[in-house]
Amino acid sequence: MSTGPALPRQRRSRETYERVLDAAEAEIGELGLAGAGTRGIAARAGLSVGALYRFFPDKTAIADALAERYLGDLMPAYAATVADVAPGTDVGAVVGELVRSASALQLSHPGYYRLTEELPPERGDSPAHRVREQVVDLFADALRSAGVTSVPDAELRRVVGFCVETVRHTLVRSPRDAGRDAVVDDLALMVASYLRARLGV
Repeated sequence: MSTGPALPRQRRSRETYERVLDAAEAEIGELGLAGAGTRGIAARAGLSVGALYRFFPDKTAIADALAERYLGDLMPAYAATVADVAPGTDVGAVVGELVRSASALQLSHPGYYRLTEELPPERGDSPAHRVREQVVDLFADALRSAGVTSVPDAELRRVVGFCVETVRHTLVRSPRDAGRDAVVDDLALMVASYLRARLGV
């Protein structure tokens, strides 16, 4: 994943930058990465295409910036949730909190999640690849802290990666109405059960 342009320093420029990303979340969330265009994103942001290009040279840079913004929102919340994990921690409760956080993030980052469907995070060229790797690292380290010490690193990362992708796929397809809470609860139970079965936590 290439990194997008640096966040502008001037307040007005930062506000415009964020407005473009908000517009991109909506445009890509509705049309997908392939269907979205810089003209549509610029129009949603209330800018000319030329003004948009001052911040982002192309749609790839916008996708990279969406991934960076998502990571910036995700890591503090997830890191705080797993910070106190230790042997004896109720991993099921931790998983439940993480899945609920992921659900809230998916609703506020529809463009990011839609682009992960077109460019899956497992692919090294996906804007979401670095996000996925950091999330897998964080969860694998938390499981080590919870007492999972006998599982080889490659196997632990495979198990965690499977959980991460299962949560992502399910949330993208889950309803946005009152039924969503039940889906999220079931998803958390499923992931926790899988981790107990595979890792004994």
